[in-house]
Amino acid sequence: MIEKLAGRRPLWVHGVSVGEVQALMPVIRSSRNSGYNGPIIISTTTETGKAMAFRLGEGLFDSHIYYPWDKREFVKRAIRNISPWAFATAETELWPNMLWELSDASVPAFLVNGRISDRTWKRLNGPFAKKIGASVYSLFTEIFLREKRDVERLISIGVPEVKLSLLGDTKTDALLSRKDRAAAERWKKSFEADRYKIFIAGSTHTGEDEYVLRAFGILRERFGRTKLIIAPRHPERAGEVLALARQKFSAGLLSSEDCGKDVTVVDRIGVLFDLYGIADSAFVGGSFADKGGQNILEPASWGIPVQYGPHMEDFAEASDEFIRLGIATQVPDADSLGRVWSGITERSAGEDGERIRKACERYFESSSGSSVRTWERIYRYYDQA
Repeated sequence: MIEKLAGRRPLWVHGVSVGEVQALMPVIRSSRNSGYNGPIIISTTTETGKAMAFRLGEGLFDSHIYYPWDKREFVKRAIRNISPWAFATAETELWPNMLWELSDASVPAFLVNGRISDRTWKRLNGPFAKKIGASVYSLFTEIFLREKRDVERLISIGVPEVKLSLLGDTKTDALLSRKDRAAAERWKKSFEADRYKIFIAGSTHTGEDEYVLRAFGILRERFGRTKLIIAPRHPERAGEVLALARQKFSAGLLSSEDCGKDVTVVDRIGVLFDLYGIADSAFVGGSFADKGGQNILEPASWGIPVQYGPHMEDFAEASDEFIRLGIATQVPDADSLGRVWSGITERSAGEDGERIRKACERYFESSSGSSVRTWERIYRYYDQA
C-alpha cells in the first residue's frame, strides 16, 4: 500500500462498519467529482464495512486497510507510514489516541456526518465526563454535524463553536445516488409485487420480530394478498427469525430465492435498500427496541410510507419532519402497526401514494448537497498540506 502511494500524501477516511462507510462514501464521490485526483485510503474495522466500501465505492479510493488498534504506539506508526494530509471519520466515532497523534503530527482531523446520540449524550452529562468529552471532541479540526440538536449539545459541553458546522446528512446524497430501479424491478417480479401488497420490516433487532409478525397477523386476518419481508439488522439472526415466522406463516430465506412464501427473511447484506423499492410500506427497526432507531431515510427515499416504534432518537429531526409531512407514523405497539398496515392496504394507492411520494421528494430536494459542502470544507486544508 505504501509503495502504491508513490510518495503522495493521501486523504485517510475511516468508517468503522456499514453505516459509517455509507456516510463517508458520498463525500469521497464528491471529491472525485470535483476533480481531486490525489490518493484516498479507506479503513474499516469490520468485514461488512469493507464489503460495503467496495460495493459502493470501488474505483473511488486507492487502497483499503483495517484500522489499527487505538493504542498510541500503533496509531503513531500508522500515521508515520501513511503520512495523510487529512483524516476523516464518521458519525459517533471517537478515537482519542488517533486524534491526539494526528494533532501532534499537525494533520487536520474531521468528524463527518457527526451526531450525538441520546446514549452518548447520557454518558457526557456528568461534569467530569463533559470536561473529558469536550477535550476529545476539540481535537477535531472541524466537526460537521447532521442536526441542530447535535450542534447545541457539543456547545453545551464546551466544544468551541468555531469548530462546529451544521451541514446536514451526507447519507441523503448517498441514497439518491444508490437507487437502482433495475434491481427493484427484478425484485418486483420475484415477489409478484403487481399481485401482492408488500410490507417490509427493515433492520430489526432482537425482540422486534415478534412485534412485526403480530402486526402482519392482524393484516392477514383481513387481507390475503399480502407478503412480509423481514431484514434483521444482523443477518446472522436470519435463522432464528425464520423459526419465529414459521410458527404462524409459510416462510423462507431470501438466499433460497423462494419469494412465494408469506414471509421472506433476508439473510444477505446489501439488498435491503433495493427491496424498499418494491414495498408498499416499511417498518424501520431499532425503534421498538430501545436502540435509537435505524435509518428512516432509506425507505422514504423510495417515496413510501414509513412506520417505527417509540424510539427514533438518532433520527429525531428527520422523524419530526416526516411526521409533519405525513410520510411517517410512530406507533406504540404491534397492534397499532397492524392497523396502520391494514389502512394502507385498504386505501387505494392512487391519491394517497402520490401525496406521500411528493412529500418525500420535497424533503430530499431540500436536504441534498451535504456531501459536496463537506468535501469543500475538507479540501480547504489540502493546499496547506
